[in-house]
Amino acid sequence: MADGFAILSDEHVKARELFERCLSTQDEAALRELCDALTVHAQLEEQVLYPELRRLVDGGDDYADDAEQEHAAVKVLVERVEIVAPPDLGEVVAEMQRLVEAHAAHEEGTLFPEMRQSGVDADTLASRLEEARQGIEARSRG
Repeated sequence: MADGFAILSDEHVKARELFERCLSTQDEAALRELCDALTVHAQLEEQVLYPELRRLVDGGDDYADDAEQEHAAVKVLVERVEIVAPPDLGEVVAEMQRLVEAHAAHEEGTLFPEMRQSGVDADTLASRLEEARQGIEARSRG
């Protein structure tokens, strides 16, 4: 099994690829896939990553609070995507990309290294992420 930080970083890469596809093709299916991926990713981080961040990292509460605020800002944009007709989405998707890129860069450059140094076990994190993903997917199916 991959380590939990690698799983989350891989999801950041996938989001970047989906953003590029959305912005270059205006493909509605890619946009839906992007919104779904961002929603699941945020839920995983909020359920699994941030509790560990709060528990083990000095200043972790502040980091987690900031990250959750960033998620909330992206969630508002995801909701706008669901309302706005596809031809009018360029600005919304570009703003969403800007927010997500900054968020991912902070996680990969600061949070993940601090969590590793604080003793977060990457393999255990991976197991918890997978378990949470299964729960999220089961709820979304109905």
